[in-house]
Amino acid sequence: GVLESLDDAGLASSIDAIWTLCDRAGAPTGAYRCASGREWHFFKCPQPPEVSPYKADVLCDIVAKPARWFPQMELASAGPEDDVVKNLLSNLRLEGVCLVDDQRANFQSASGNQVLRYCKVARYDAEYRCC
Repeated sequence: GVLESLDDAGLASSIDAIWTLCDRAGAPTGAYRCASGREWHFFKCPQPPEVSPYKADVLCDIVAKPARWFPQMELASAGPEDDVVKNLLSNLRLEGVCLVDDQRANFQSASGNQVLRYCKVARYDAEYRCC
């Protein structure tokens, strides 16, 4: 999955949360790294009916309602690290979020919302082999 690909590329340590917007028959569609930074926890992403499926609109909702998208905010604090993470997430701003996608059209929505920080990656339709 996405986390494994990021880990293989040596990028997983730079990521705090991952969401995928496709529903895969009960499979987790999100993951977050716990405050210690050593473990990932998987969860089912919300699909609020008032939020369009455009990724720019979803990111705006994540910033506006972080407790909906970060399950760790609802957990009891296990120490000062958790309190720091909850405080950071409560004050999240759109310029603090980066969308990684392979389609440029996903960086904006029909409603006019735009992603401020993004990384467009190449898409491989066939299995990629290292030579």
